[in-house]
Amino acid sequence: MVLNLSKKKISSVALISFADVIFLLLIFLLISSSFITHSGIRVNLPASTVQQNEYHRNISITITEEDDLFVDDTPVTWESLPSVLNNLLIDDPEQVVVIRADQQIALSRIVRLLDIAKLSGTNRFFIATEIVREQEI
Repeated sequence: MVLNLSKKKISSVALISFADVIFLLLIFLLISSSFITHSGIRVNLPASTVQQNEYHRNISITITEEDDLFVDDTPVTWESLPSVLNNLLIDDPEQVVVIRADQQIALSRIVRLLDIAKLSGTNRFFIATEIVREQEI
């Protein structure tokens, strides 16, 4: 019995290196998408079972239970809030205003914050909540 042995070139694409590149891109996207910015101000956020998106370009307005007001960790007064927001929104009007209010704050205070933000020139809002499971609510 005679065996015919011949060397043929492999003409397939090396899929192993392609899979490595895809895997590394996937890891990069997963890691970079998990960067979440939180301020150092302690606030008991209301609970929600729906996850919300956080945006990279945002202005964080925090109101504490003691009615202290902060814009991006800087204390402000109610009277100076419109001018501070105007200055921040002039630089980038596409920024999202993130309202971080303590769960004990009256709804009228939050509506007042939203009105001031609207008058400052933005229509993009985000109300920060703490994500919990449905059984915990």
